[in-house]
Amino acid sequence: MTQEAFLTPTDRRLLRALAREPNLVHAARRLGIGRDRAVYRLRRLRRLYGRPIATGHPGGAGRAGATVLTALGRRLAHGSAAAPRPSQSWVGVYSAGSPPTVTVGAGAALVVAFRAADRAKVRVAVEPETILVAGRRFDSSARNVLSVVVARITRRPGGGRLLHARWGGRTIRAAITDESVARLGIAPGRRVLLYLKAVSVRRIPLA
Repeated sequence: MTQEAFLTPTDRRLLRALAREPNLVHAARRLGIGRDRAVYRLRRLRRLYGRPIATGHPGGAGRAGATVLTALGRRLAHGSAAAPRPSQSWVGVYSAGSPPTVTVGAGAALVVAFRAADRAKVRVAVEPETILVAGRRFDSSARNVLSVVVARITRRPGGGRLLHARWGGRTIRAAITDESVARLGIAPGRRVLLYLKAVSVRRIPLA
């Protein structure tokens, strides 16, 4: 499993910009993204690695606030940190059709964007943050639209919640905000749709 499966080129550029100048607004501006998007990327990495990537220091008395990389953040910026373990993965059978799919259980198949030998056993991982939860169908480029029934909802240590649902005889988890839970009226027993892009289904080693 490669580091790039979790740390995108934009993530690495953001961390390197913060290593040079610990100002999140300036770092985001260098990358051509907004501050909110930069904050989202840091929070996503924190959830994946289970530890803070950067710490914020408020300004005051003429002093600007700062966003300082932690030791882990500095290692990630320079490519010396190991990739985290995927939070959910399944073993399935690859089908080299058009589009290619991986069947991971009865009635549970995912359209994927990678190539493998037809009928090969593969392991795929899906991060909860890459899944969009919706109450009804809408136009989307996502190749996977899964109809599931909510089993339970739990709180996440880093904020927000995790939706747990049964899918093909196994559990699939999707990240969701408190606001979305309230707006969609999500509760155990409610049927919802999970939208997942093919490129977000990653192949990882079987071991």
